[in-house]
Amino acid sequence: MKQVYSVQRLKQIKVERLKLSYEFEEAFGTPQSRGIWFLWGNSGSGKSSFVMQLAKELARDDKTFYNLLEESPDDDSFLQRVELFEMDQVEKNFGVQSFDYTELNEYLDKKGSPKYTIIDSAKYFFQTFEQVLELEKKYCNKKHNKTFIITGHADGKNPRTELEKSIMYHAYMKLHVDAYAVHCKGRSIGRNGGHFIIWPEKYEELNGKQN
Repeated sequence: MKQVYSVQRLKQIKVERLKLSYEFEEAFGTPQSRGIWFLWGNSGSGKSSFVMQLAKELARDDKTFYNLLEESPDDDSFLQRVELFEMDQVEKNFGVQSFDYTELNEYLDKKGSPKYTIIDSAKYFFQTFEQVLELEKKYCNKKHNKTFIITGHADGKNPRTELEKSIMYHAYMKLHVDAYAVHCKGRSIGRNGGHFIIWPEKYEELNGKQN
């Protein structure tokens, strides 16, 4: 039988948290460095740009893998983002490939595999929500201590498909991307209320049109 946690034992648990740079911490606080993140947005919202920014932020300190499924590593648009966000600055910790579910498990089972995995996107990777839970149970624990950042599409302000909705409700961090800004609805929110500007010039341009 599993041992019941007492209050004193709970107080002794040390939670490993992300060490984010100032701009990211202002928006997202200091989230626990394991679990499921879900990030969704419409086409043209700045989602792809933010995913690359987040990948660079995570790769500053730990290995980060970008599982690219909506594009290919040799697609011009992806290569432009690699250049734009100067991913060569974190090249020792950053890798890209297109793995299916079985291949990703095999890759993450290897010694020294990445701590952070970006899955872009849910629609092209998961067949069922149970696969999300399987990944979480296998890797988002004290032994492996990994984090998955899963992207999805939007229908207005909500995730588009039932699968994406299930992932969003379950996720530790929930990040909605709209008009070149990220709105955090997760369990860790920074001092500015979970608001992150992806591209200031385009954000101001769009807000100006709306005012």
